[in-house]
Amino acid sequence: MITANMRGLAALQDRLESLSKQEATKAGQIANRAGAATLRKEAINEAPNSPKTTEGEMRTRHNKGGTTRQETHGKIVNNIKVKKLKSADPTQVKNAVTIGSSAYHSSFVEFGSIHNAADPFMIRALTNSQQSIIDTIGKVLNKQLIKRGV
Repeated sequence: MITANMRGLAALQDRLESLSKQEATKAGQIANRAGAATLRKEAINEAPNSPKTTEGEMRTRHNKGGTTRQETHGKIVNNIKVKKLKSADPTQVKNAVTIGSSAYHSSFVEFGSIHNAADPFMIRALTNSQQSIIDTIGKVLNKQLIKRGV
């Protein structure tokens, strides 16, 4: 269970309502992205970094039919990214911390497989950094509101 400590939401609501929708949305986007970057840093710290493989190493994979294919291997820590998501509501801000497709094996690490036990590093990262994410969002949002004269 994840719990968070938040105070001053009524005052924040009043400050945001004094801005235009575009300015409030922009301030929220910047703050939300800063919070996502905090989660990204913690996910990088929690992610396993396998010393067995090097970034960009070409591997030959053999299929059941006897054919082979070349693929590039990417490390999980080098493929954790913050991604902006589209929303149906233009005033709504969405960001996601994702893992790039070249580190396809991250889902096997996170959720486990028939051969490996699960190592939920993203859940650990979220649990460990939830209060610092909220603090970062609050700090950056306050800075953006001051910058906009509110």
